[in-house]
Amino acid sequence: METEKKTELREDFEYLDEDHDGLMQFDEFVKFMDGLGADMTGEECRVGFEEIDLNHDGRIQFEEFLGWWTSP
Repeated sequence: METEKKTELREDFEYLDEDHDGLMQFDEFVKFMDGLGADMTGEECRVGFEEIDLNHDGRIQFEEFLGWWTSP
């Protein structure tokens, strides 16, 4: 992935990380999906969040977010 795109995604992730802990919590993910205009139920958001959270620690790290965002 080109550095410029990765930098842009990092900036987006940091913007979404409202508490600035370097992780995306579930509530931050829900706001992100709402911002994208996704019409998802709470359960759909939970399923999506759990699919992105590859290490199942209840938080999305940037590398998990990056992998999800750039997957085909």
